[in-house]
Amino acid sequence: MKFSRLFLVCALAATSLSVLAQQETTTLIYGGEIYSADPGNPHPQSIAIKGSKIIAVGNYHDVLAQVGQDATHLDLKGKYLLPGLIDSHAHVAYAGFQTVTLAFPDGMKDITAIEKFVADNKNNSQRDLNGVQFYSNLNLDYWNNISLLSAVFNADEYKDIPVVLAGSDAHTGWANQAMLRKANLTDDMLGTAEPGIKAGVGLTASGKINGFVAEGAWDYVLNAIPPVDDNKIAQGILAGTQEMNRFGITAWMDPISNVRPLAPVFNAHPGRHDEGLLPAYTTLAEKGKLNGHVTALALVNIHSTPAAIDDVVALRDKFSHTPDVRLGGIKIFQDGVIEYPAQTAKLSEAYLNRPGYSGDNTLDKRQYCQLIAKADAEHLIAHFHAIGDRAVSEALDGIACARQQNGESGVMHSITHLEVVSPQSLPRFQQLNVAASMQLLWAGKDVASTTLIDGKVPAPLLKHLYPAGDLYRHHALIAGASDWPVSSPNPLLAIYTAVTRMGEMGELPPTSEKMHREAMLQAYTLNAAKVIGRDKEIGSIEAGKSADFAVFDRNLENVSIEKLRDAKVVWTMFEGKQVYPAQ
Repeated sequence: MKFSRLFLVCALAATSLSVLAQQETTTLIYGGEIYSADPGNPHPQSIAIKGSKIIAVGNYHDVLAQVGQDATHLDLKGKYLLPGLIDSHAHVAYAGFQTVTLAFPDGMKDITAIEKFVADNKNNSQRDLNGVQFYSNLNLDYWNNISLLSAVFNADEYKDIPVVLAGSDAHTGWANQAMLRKANLTDDMLGTAEPGIKAGVGLTASGKINGFVAEGAWDYVLNAIPPVDDNKIAQGILAGTQEMNRFGITAWMDPISNVRPLAPVFNAHPGRHDEGLLPAYTTLAEKGKLNGHVTALALVNIHSTPAAIDDVVALRDKFSHTPDVRLGGIKIFQDGVIEYPAQTAKLSEAYLNRPGYSGDNTLDKRQYCQLIAKADAEHLIAHFHAIGDRAVSEALDGIACARQQNGESGVMHSITHLEVVSPQSLPRFQQLNVAASMQLLWAGKDVASTTLIDGKVPAPLLKHLYPAGDLYRHHALIAGASDWPVSSPNPLLAIYTAVTRMGEMGELPPTSEKMHREAMLQAYTLNAAKVIGRDKEIGSIEAGKSADFAVFDRNLENVSIEKLRDAKVVWTMFEGKQVYPAQ
């Protein structure tokens, strides 16, 4: 998706926002409509900040009396202010990294169109990555026409030119024959390959590798690309942060932070020496260049022994000196994706087109229980990628084991994605203090929620896709998330879809899964702060918290839902300084 850049000029009273960057300046903010996300004081009249912190919130005259007449006055002129928004699951560094790669356009239906695109970008430096032609953000529709990709990139002229096309879901890709040879992913090798690799390889009708790779096989291809250096990672983080700030976002959880871009993740077992994004994130924060609070997670393989947690703790200790970057927990891939052709999500019933297969079933539940229990005992957030209903149930079982062994540790664990959730799992979220980190921009009718699963996933499992309404009624804490770059980081698009269930192909039933607008505003503020473990610092407008704000051109609480979708950020503040538009 292309994002249009809108730089709105706000006539905000008496002083430039640059004044707010002065560390000890006291500023009184008033004259607009304010949503605080604080249930005890949801709509205060004014806010006072000093330096990077909020020092007073409440009635205008009371706050004025507290700060005095000499405070700098900032009149919102009727604009709408709320806390800096928070994304509880966004690959900001990876998304930013895509800005230095070449995106593969949607909708090219024939060889001529692809050949023209390739020719037009012959000299585009963003295409070439360490000796590999690399194209990012490939629409999943192309997986239905792999022969088209092969006809172009396996032609004679590409005999010795490795080509990789990365799927937009971050779980799948395609490699031409030259790249498969470079990765040593051959028909002969496949005969003795481990199950995680073999299961992720696409085959022709005659049983030959067709270039499609998913999960572990995708890892195998990526492993043949030389590592991305820290400088490029930092460039990606800065680009990603600017985009987040543009949408009013000032904090996020980066769920795979001990792995570099384009490095294996699905079958990977990172150790304490695999620092991934952490050095670049930390350096930027130390230099005052990171305009966001980041809770990083370390990827831990689902089949790891509890000893893997010792490596995470070592990383946490090493990168503990920068408050704005915190290694707060672990990320586990409980399963993969539900869409055809990958179909790696764990379901309670077999895929209709693959009798007897319902996703991987090799989990050592005893060892897994000990892994999650040790993470919980170390006060690490456990954050689970779970698409299918069986994966969700397994994640909840792991947390239940931790609660049984450790008691209530006070750590809020979370499950993300949650496309299919069984009725039996719904009450367990509240019972186990587990949050639902949901990408509700996906909860509309589109190709992914129809064409790629209809007739392939049992109909009973499709009745309540992305069951936000059910989870909400069962008192699960729901936090907003984007999974960017898989989808847009714009929270308003997600809020719109959560409220309407409307996608590019219409409304996704049932209507009972629609969310309330108020719940979604809370999902992107205080609830998300709880999920990333920072609710004492951010997420609501309260004295003592960080001066993080987003100002919009209209009231998000009472404008029509269609007009909410089109609302624009006027400015974004992080720790008392304006970060969007850049000054």
